[in-house]
Amino acid sequence: MRGPRVAAIFRAMTTPDTNAPNQAETAPQARPGEASGFEHIDTWIFDLDNTLYPASCRLFDQVERLIGAYVARHLKVDAAEAYRLQKLYFREYGTTMNGLMLRHGVDPHDFLDFVHEIDLSPVLPSPALAAALAGLPGRKLIYTNGSVAHAERVMDRLGVREHFFDVFDIVAGNFVPKPQAPSYRALIERHGIEPRRAALFEDLPQNLEPAAAMGMVTVLVRTDSPWAQAGSDGDHIHHVTDDLAGWLAGMLERLPPR
Repeated sequence: MRGPRVAAIFRAMTTPDTNAPNQAETAPQARPGEASGFEHIDTWIFDLDNTLYPASCRLFDQVERLIGAYVARHLKVDAAEAYRLQKLYFREYGTTMNGLMLRHGVDPHDFLDFVHEIDLSPVLPSPALAAALAGLPGRKLIYTNGSVAHAERVMDRLGVREHFFDVFDIVAGNFVPKPQAPSYRALIERHGIEPRRAALFEDLPQNLEPAAAMGMVTVLVRTDSPWAQAGSDGDHIHHVTDDLAGWLAGMLERLPPR
């Protein structure tokens, strides 16, 4: 039998979103690279991995290996079967962790601690990103499918932690991951966000779709990851960049003073 927390996760993952506004009616129209569309923004929401730092750091390669090792150890299976289950649960439940929770009763905190014990040395300090974040008018948030602890370590490596007032992680979202709508609604409710006054920066196009449907301005931070190609030309993407710090700096130069 499922416990109350697991049952709540399952309901959130399987209940259709009937409250989301029509994207065509709410999504702002702006060409990639323009400053228009940001004059009213007071909440700047950033994904963490492969968005704040370059995907070429390949941190998720380390995480992927540790996820496989965790599955093998916890379920007592060989590496090939662990890999199969890892991908199966990711497809069926949105994250491997959710599959392990729902099917095997895994402690999510134990899982998150294990898979984020990675080498962060590829992530270098980014004074340019820190300066751009400091110039953004309003509050800045991290929104990640990872953990707060991992986000804080990455922010410390980049030298940008002081510019963010909170991290909304997979735990805060009741273990419902992006791009599932309940996760976005939980973020909005927790921080009293007015979606039409918020912007979301992400490396995965599918994670921008619910945000655009809710009225947020969206910015795709392009990478060469195969995960980031599908849907990268969709109407839910309002701006595109492959240089987050440089793009923010340019946008700020054109942004009218408040």
